Amino acid sequence: MAEMPTYEVAMDRLPATFMQMLGQQAPAGLPEPIPEIGSTFEADRIVIAIFDNLGLYELSQYKPGFLIKFSNALCLLKTRNPYTLGVMHQLLYGGLLPTVGFPYAEGFHLLKYLNELDMKTAMIGRPKDLRRYSGNTEERPKESDMAVWVEAARVINTYQLSWLHFLDFEGLKDQAKARGQDLEELVKRLLLRTDKWMTSMYKQLRKGTVLVIVGDHGRFMLDFAGNDKRTMMRAASMPVALFIKK
Repeated sequence: MAEMPTYEVAMDRLPATFMQMLGQQAPAGLPEPIPEIGSTFEADRIVIAIFDNLGLYELSQYKPGFLIKFSNALCLLKTRNPYTLGVMHQLLYGGLLPTVGFPYAEGFHLLKYLNELDMKTAMIGRPKDLRRYSGNTEERPKESDMAVWVEAARVINTYQLSWLHFLDFEGLKDQAKARGQDLEELVKRLLLRTDKWMTSMYKQLRKGTVLVIVGDHGRFMLDFAGNDKRTMMRAASMPVALFIKK
């Protein structure tokens, strides 16, 4: 990771960056794109894969082989809200809400804006999230990571922007308790499984596609019982975006 080009940037600059990658002009008022990314990763298609509880700490701790070896650039994302819903809002709307709750203010929405430019987009993820965030783009609701991964194969080479949200990182504490597993071990297993799935997805991608792996702090802060140091290290870890060009 030390040799990988690394940038520390505000998270709300990603929507304009995605648009620049696709050769589109962002509307006035949107936070400016990241030039080192937008101009370098010109793409026919973008696949955005979002994973909860993946950040700089996890990359350094578990060193997932595909993500480390194949990533062409790493963005450390500065934000006042590193948790799932806040991250989704920043990526789609280009900023944080001034108030908490729904509905959202009218204005820019990444997928809706691309649709208006005659670019096809699709969102795959938890039904509740799709209802909140899709912007009336094509919705493909799924209830498990396996279902998201299988469905992704149908869209990643067809749409200009595919949005995938993997779900198994939600409710990690409950999963660990139900399976009788250590929470840290479950996080590790899911991340390494995810790394293998992204390897397979990368092989399916057509040339001219950029795979963007976005990691956040999850829906809630994980509490590792008896390990306050590790909990604090995770809380201090920055969300990330890894850019992988096919």
